[in-house]
Amino acid sequence: MHAPNPNIDDALSVGGKSVLLANPRGFCAGVRRAIRAVEDALEAYGAPVYVRRAIVHNRRVVESLEQRGAVFVQEVSEIPEGAVTILSAHGSAAIVKSEAQQANLRVVDAICPLVAKVHSEVVQWHLQGRRVILIGHVDHPEIIGTIGQIPRREIFVVGNVADVDALQLAALTPVAYAVQTTFSVGEAATVIEAIKARFSDCVGPRSSDICYATTNRQTAVAAIAAQCDVMLIVGDTTSSNARRLVETAVAAGCPQAILVEGADDLPRCFPAGASVVGLSAAASAPDEVIEEVCGWLREQGFAFNEMAGAEEAMKFRPVSVALDDRKPSTSLLFAADIHKDVDEAILEAIGHSPSRSMRLADAMRYAATGGGKRFRAALTVTVTHMLGGSRQMALRAAAAIECVHAQSLVHDDLPCMDNDDLRRGRPTLHRRFDEATAVLAGDALLALAFEILADPRTHPEAEVRTQLVLRLAQTMGQDGLAGGQMMDLYPSENITREELIACLSGKTGALVRFAVEAGILLGRTDARRRAQLRSFAENLGLLFQLQDDFLDAAGDERAVGKALRKDAANKRKNAILVLGSEAAAREAERLLASCKTLLESFGDSAAGLLELTRFAAQRTC
Repeated sequence: MHAPNPNIDDALSVGGKSVLLANPRGFCAGVRRAIRAVEDALEAYGAPVYVRRAIVHNRRVVESLEQRGAVFVQEVSEIPEGAVTILSAHGSAAIVKSEAQQANLRVVDAICPLVAKVHSEVVQWHLQGRRVILIGHVDHPEIIGTIGQIPRREIFVVGNVADVDALQLAALTPVAYAVQTTFSVGEAATVIEAIKARFSDCVGPRSSDICYATTNRQTAVAAIAAQCDVMLIVGDTTSSNARRLVETAVAAGCPQAILVEGADDLPRCFPAGASVVGLSAAASAPDEVIEEVCGWLREQGFAFNEMAGAEEAMKFRPVSVALDDRKPSTSLLFAADIHKDVDEAILEAIGHSPSRSMRLADAMRYAATGGGKRFRAALTVTVTHMLGGSRQMALRAAAAIECVHAQSLVHDDLPCMDNDDLRRGRPTLHRRFDEATAVLAGDALLALAFEILADPRTHPEAEVRTQLVLRLAQTMGQDGLAGGQMMDLYPSENITREELIACLSGKTGALVRFAVEAGILLGRTDARRRAQLRSFAENLGLLFQLQDDFLDAAGDERAVGKALRKDAANKRKNAILVLGSEAAAREAERLLASCKTLLESFGDSAAGLLELTRFAAQRTC
């Protein structure tokens, strides 16, 4: 509810003209968050900052941001390469994000968290094999963005009961419904009822998709509409939730409801003789515009009464505008926030207990949070998101994976193994501390990985945690990392292609496979898609190791951050030495093509995995 206004009367004027102020009204938390994202980006990087489509549906907001240096465009193709780019609060199709990445744009996604929830639901249901029925207005940006999360043939937009009746789907078709966040509450309920009546196998969201701000504003308008001669709704003509407020007022018994963009509209549209006026505002209407309308009414002799309404305490985490300027072409999945969140999870797990060895803890931190690509972590987060799982749970699993990865590198670098002095451009752990500390730190990181996975915070279901622990144990053992490393250290004299693939599959492929498997366990999908993702992971792991071998043969030590061309010097049998450069390159091309084919059925929702696959094939570090 709005704070008391000193210009508002405590009671309706007797026999005079009165305004009933609906509560709540105006900006919601999601709109404020999106506007702040543009403001923060302008402050951090200076003008121009490009914004794809209107950040929110209000002309005054857009003009204000333009005056500060924001440039609004319709498509990412209009934005110069490398420019700072904001994606609107209404959400963007997966293909838009992919195009932005390909154009090397420095992207900040200001999608409303409630719209992101709908995107996640739609992807989840698609992966469960359901057709998705999306309730909303087909030309609204939010609907366009949501449609773009899955293959177009799998999603259908309906706006009323007649649209439901016209759907070319059999009654036994498994379906799920989602709702545009700014749709009319009453109309949505009617359409949902029609969907459930037509389809026997129908599921929907656990909680309403219609955002709290839309619901609260419609409820507040409906509560006062019948008392008013006219209802004024402050908002932009392009605003869906503004138009729904007009419809709500009329449906609730108000003789006339008028959408006004500002006080300048009132002289030509305000009805003569109106004595009781209702006033509300769309979630994208700025406070200053609402006050201008109130000022005009005050000049006409109206008194004001603040009506009771729902308290809105909702707060969203601000949009991070941090960008990795060192590698603007790198996938958005490697953005600073994922790296930071995984590091924070690892540091929290290591802890700062004074009863423990501080030297051991320092060594663990040095090994596990000392940079790196976080490729495996990104895989887990991406697969989990694609399958509708929790990001927080995915980050915990990713932290466990990075602990294991760090442990494997610490042990690889030891004098008894690869005897390396540099890792990620700085001294290896045994050089920074000593060999004994390095061995113990590696052991402790491995134990910590299992501790993280076994913790109920990683997943509430004991069966899922058990599977995570079991699969990681298998990943580390004789059929995984340890077995592959043993084959690498002691290869047969005339190693065959099959033996080489088995070595690569265990040495690097095992942890890549587990990264994908963790996402599968934390998400929800059917057996066929699980099999496709596991085959994808098998190919991706081999592709990643092949590129490692190419880098060892011809990479730049400054970029890679470690000594290269050691395999040949140590008579190790990598892919280049066994297959030859041309055959290894052909094998890499085959694996890349296979990865892409295995992801085709996932549609645009697999854009992130495709980007990771391209990175694995083209990386230079």
